[in-house]
Amino acid sequence: MAPEIDPHDLTPGQIELINEGRKLEGVHLTLFGYFGGPELQGACIGRMQLDEDGELPAANYASPEARLRELVIAQLLRGALRQSIPIVLAGIFEDIFALRTLEAAGGDGQAYITSAGARVVDGLPPAYRRHYTSGFLQRFAVVAAEVASDFELGWEEPRTFAHELAAYCFAKKGVRNADTEYGASLGAVNLDRMMVGLIEDTGVLEETYRPAPDGRDQGAPAWFVPYNPASRVNPYLYPEGMPSTEQVDLLEHQVAHEIPERHPGPSRRKALAEGALIDISPYASDRYFLCPVAVEHTVVAALGLEGLPSDSEWEDLLLHPAWHGAAEHPAWKSFDYVATGFDGQLLYVALVAGTDEVDSPVLTIQYIGEVLGEGTDES
Repeated sequence: MAPEIDPHDLTPGQIELINEGRKLEGVHLTLFGYFGGPELQGACIGRMQLDEDGELPAANYASPEARLRELVIAQLLRGALRQSIPIVLAGIFEDIFALRTLEAAGGDGQAYITSAGARVVDGLPPAYRRHYTSGFLQRFAVVAAEVASDFELGWEEPRTFAHELAAYCFAKKGVRNADTEYGASLGAVNLDRMMVGLIEDTGVLEETYRPAPDGRDQGAPAWFVPYNPASRVNPYLYPEGMPSTEQVDLLEHQVAHEIPERHPGPSRRKALAEGALIDISPYASDRYFLCPVAVEHTVVAALGLEGLPSDSEWEDLLLHPAWHGAAEHPAWKSFDYVATGFDGQLLYVALVAGTDEVDSPVLTIQYIGEVLGEGTDES
């Protein structure tokens, strides 16, 4: 068993790995299971959220020492992931060149795949090895480059199984490199943690790595077909399925979940003073969030909540779904949902993360539009 990391006695290499991970801005520490403490910088709706027991997520750790250790592990995993990007991409191109050379000369590509000289292709599911040609790897290289870019710009979820597989290749190479070169002692347990964070459901991936039933030859893998018909997939990967205009519109709606803060910084105090924002922080901190929370007056008026007595707890109608949205997507900057008034009014609103005039985290429930009827809206 590898020795555990001592967060108070990190080696220069481990510190270097942590600093390398900070450059990977599209991968949040929450993906690797760390939710507590002020290290979660930036505006995100899950920051300062209470758990089901009414406590801060940081309180779920057995001790401050345990929280620090979980923070260091998450930082090391992120650093390992970033270090893996050039290793995997360079390895794929070396495999492509080797296979292309062998194919042109009539050599045995399968012997190369199982040889010590293979860089990445030997780590792909063995049951499909006869399909791993230079052409196949060229398509996989495009996928790997897309995944690497998503790690930098903002990771959400894999678009195809090939994207899942590429994420696994990065994670596995990263953990192995971190353990070998930096003494990170991450191991298989933390590789699993990384994969659950990146793709959540690892069942399909695990099934693909199982031996073929009764040794039967597996058919050509449809790994480049998008899970969602509206997903934008490079036409080199999937030329048959370019999205229709309707599908592209749907995709734009799906990815546009970052709604900007309407009263940022110093303007928030002015909006509160003028009544454009209503402060519900006392109620929010008692039940849901510990950072300041305000709701736009427009939302309260549209839902018919003005003038209600303080003990009517109308804030629950806004905060309860917002709290669940923050729990489901803690690293998002905003979460839109339908709020309901006491008399059945329906309204599209958004929980938006931001900062006040001193850069402290704040949340705002903002107006989006009325729900005019089933399947329609006006924003």
